[in-house]
Amino acid sequence: MLRVKVESAKGLPKKKVGHPDPIVSVIFKDEKQKTKSIDSELNPVWNEVLEFDLKGVALDYSAYIDVIVKDYETIGRNK
Repeated sequence: MLRVKVESAKGLPKKKVGHPDPIVSVIFKDEKQKTKSIDSELNPVWNEVLEFDLKGVALDYSAYIDVIVKDYETIGRNK
């Protein structure tokens, strides 16, 4: 099991209109998981653990994860 702890972010950029609702997407191999969105926050705190099943295969040196922080409104509910 690969566990990724998403703690917080600081100083996210302001939007031209309104406030951001930040959300984090973590991608490992072909699987994407997301945190909950935090309403109107430039310094969000998630404190969430996302788990990826390794299916009994050990990680090797070429394994990596992508971590993306976006505004919930720009990625939408189903993206």
